[in-house]
Amino acid sequence: MLFECIYEAVGEQMLMLSPNGSLLSASDEQDAGAADRHFDADLPLRHRLPQYLSALRGDAPWLSPQQADITRTLTQGVYVHERLRLRPTTWGACLSVTDRSAERRLETADLQTARLAALGFMVAGVCHEVTNPLTSLHSIVQILRSEEALAPELLHKGLDNIAINVNRILEISRRLVKFSRVGDEPREHLTIDGVIDEALLELRQQGALCEVEVQRLACPRGTVHGNPGQLRQIFLNLFVNAAQAMVGQGRLAIETRRTGCLTEVLVSDSGPGVPHGLASRIFEPFFTSRSETHGTGLGLSVSAEIAQEHRGTLELRHSSAAGATFCLSLPAGPP
Repeated sequence: MLFECIYEAVGEQMLMLSPNGSLLSASDEQDAGAADRHFDADLPLRHRLPQYLSALRGDAPWLSPQQADITRTLTQGVYVHERLRLRPTTWGACLSVTDRSAERRLETADLQTARLAALGFMVAGVCHEVTNPLTSLHSIVQILRSEEALAPELLHKGLDNIAINVNRILEISRRLVKFSRVGDEPREHLTIDGVIDEALLELRQQGALCEVEVQRLACPRGTVHGNPGQLRQIFLNLFVNAAQAMVGQGRLAIETRRTGCLTEVLVSDSGPGVPHGLASRIFEPFFTSRSETHGTGLGLSVSAEIAQEHRGTLELRHSSAAGATFCLSLPAGPP
């Protein structure tokens, strides 16, 4: 009688278990009018109990409440997603079963919608990025074709402009490939400061840091297991972004530290910081707050993907009018 009252009050599928985990009662064996009945009524709750028990942690008697999700396949090939909630009682335990199939279908639909939206943004970004150089190429070709007798200076200028725009389209293509195929290269045990030094040397050779004051705080124990080329790409992107934010002049501070099982690198600049309304979007593919002449908006997206492939994270740790700080966190290797 007690169990029947509980079934009527709760209104969902339930199983009452003894201290050793055996079945005492099941709600579908009572005429309780449960509101949350499954459509697979040909499979009574008592027959599902072994599968439910296998999803729970530990053995009976359970001393603490717990929750588990389970997916069952019906004879007709339909998936049923259920949430199990176990609560200890004076007689043993109460196991409630909630059908989450409809909720999971909505979650799947929302996820699919989000993926389609992301794909739409990416396609729109690609179209926007390649339209400008293609328009320039079209104009140059039209000019060159309209001239009956091309002056050598005009021809050379036109060819140089064509080469610049073709290289820009190729760069977009290369960055897309990097974005979609992160993590294919071999990895090794390395010191992260060595990778930082290589990235700084490359940018200095390119003249990108001529008027930037670089402050370093190295950590010999800052080791990781990763691919040096991919990690160098992260720092190249961060340093270039910092230099652009400071318009080529300012202070770039790089601090390496080891905290527990993580190796962290903090990259700070003295620029204007990331606008508050844009902070949540800076890792989106093709998103950029700068003009079209300053890249494709894939640098931070690629960097975040590389960090994730290395079981780490890249995040904006701090931003204000005095500058921004990004933090790369990676699993630490042996010191």
